[in-house]
Amino acid sequence: MQNQKIVIVGAGPTGLSAACLLHQRGYDPIVLDQRTEPEGLPAAHVINVRTMEVLSEFGAGDRAIAAGDPEAFKGHINWVENLAGRKFGVFQLTAIDIEGDRPVAGIPSINIPQNKLETQIRSRLEEMGGHVWYGHKVTQVTQDADSAKVSVETEAGTKVIEADWVIGCDGAGSTVRRSTGIKMIGPQSLARFMTIYFRADVDHLLGSDYGVLYWICGMDARGLFINFERTSRNWAMLVPIGDLPLETFDEAAALRIVRKAIGEEDIPVELVGLSGWNMSAQVADGYREGRVILAGDACHRFPPTGGLGLNTGVQDAQNLVWKLDAVIRGQAPVGLLDTYQQERQPIAQRNTDHSVSNLQNMAAIDEALGFHTLAPIAADAADGPFRVFPSKQIGTDGDSPEAVAKRARVDAAIQAQAPHFSQGAEVDLDFTYQQGALSAACRDPAREAVGGACIGRRMPFANAGRGWGGSTLADVAKDGLTLFVDGPGWDEAVRVATDATGLAVTVRTLADYGPHAVDLMGIVPGGAVGVRPDGHVSWIARTAPSDPVGALIAAVSDSHCLDLRGPAG
Repeated sequence: MQNQKIVIVGAGPTGLSAACLLHQRGYDPIVLDQRTEPEGLPAAHVINVRTMEVLSEFGAGDRAIAAGDPEAFKGHINWVENLAGRKFGVFQLTAIDIEGDRPVAGIPSINIPQNKLETQIRSRLEEMGGHVWYGHKVTQVTQDADSAKVSVETEAGTKVIEADWVIGCDGAGSTVRRSTGIKMIGPQSLARFMTIYFRADVDHLLGSDYGVLYWICGMDARGLFINFERTSRNWAMLVPIGDLPLETFDEAAALRIVRKAIGEEDIPVELVGLSGWNMSAQVADGYREGRVILAGDACHRFPPTGGLGLNTGVQDAQNLVWKLDAVIRGQAPVGLLDTYQQERQPIAQRNTDHSVSNLQNMAAIDEALGFHTLAPIAADAADGPFRVFPSKQIGTDGDSPEAVAKRARVDAAIQAQAPHFSQGAEVDLDFTYQQGALSAACRDPAREAVGGACIGRRMPFANAGRGWGGSTLADVAKDGLTLFVDGPGWDEAVRVATDATGLAVTVRTLADYGPHAVDLMGIVPGGAVGVRPDGHVSWIARTAPSDPVGALIAAVSDSHCLDLRGPAG
């Protein structure tokens, strides 16, 4: 059944990751993208640990690290009037531990511009034998009981591609989603921004608090500087423009705003690109309609406050692909695909709410400073001389008791942004699927509160050595169920469960993953943890079950939405 035709619409990180994960399982999906060539602008940049683990599954993790900056999230977030002027405060980032005695992961988060990340994933896809069909604009998707039909416009004309499955990864304005009638729920626009992409050497202004983000809080120039790469000097400035049309600002005005934000009149700045966008907070009311499935921005849009959009999309692809593979192979009923929405939609809503909360909490800094740091700029913001706040107005200069107290209030407001900037394991790694392809009878709410192996949560990381390779997560099988055991006694149950369900059960011995592995799982000798192909725990026997055969058959069945009568009924 692997000769079934799968069409992926959109060659961003989500679509490319889905294509690589499918190739890894023996498929050759058609990847369509309306762009005539790969993306040239940086766009997103935060690649969190869980996404890096997904990239590592199909061999793109190390190359992403080599192309990006794995040290960036040990740096700082700065609030400044401009780069050359007043500094209002700084937040020290804390990276997830990958080097201690009991690291929670084996691969770091990285700072890398999205266009460069796409290059690395696309290169991996090409190594696997795949490629992207650029210049293919999808105009409509229709379907019947037997197939889906994808209408495409190219320079050579129009054509229709018939497919067994269509995965829509075509972004916020998704044609695939509109073709299904699936709606987006939530506010379409929270704010409007102009993004100015530019190159400039401002190293002499960054000082010891080097960071990836600089919040610009000036009189005329306000917004956010994003430092995409430590050495190439590629930057973006996100500028709040409110109801002003993007056309209000031409290239000369954009460069002038950037220079005001830098704070030096004559610094060389090269304009790379200029775009406008809406900050949205929406989640689709459905993720699948028949043979058409959505992933990434096609089914969720977050404010960038948290860096979760791209990451959520890549993790969508990981959740979806193993399920689609199992359905196509006849190892699971099509109902397994329903669990994709059951699991991923609540995570998208959680990430939306988290991102909006981060945005709202920034108001505490405004309150402490006494002015709006993200208020829309004026139409004539680029005009006139460079201006800074008078000392009396800003109130943070000098050593008077009032200035010291105000600086303390500002610092407290900045440190209170920890949920935004130091997401750590809680947001990145410890999200939990509450329903779906899981053994709900094994759920232990008390255990979920303290970590370790829990139903619906990512498998705890353990490794006898260092890094990703050879870890518990790296050794999860690409299909069936992986059974991590503490001690012998499972051989007969594995044999019978495999025969009864038609699904492979791959056994791993926890002792092979270092002295802490068993403790991390929260089981005793004779216990076991069942892990799905996406690395999420679907079943736990914390002690040796009285009927290991029956328990394991039920575990395998639950993980693939089977019933006890056998596979794919």
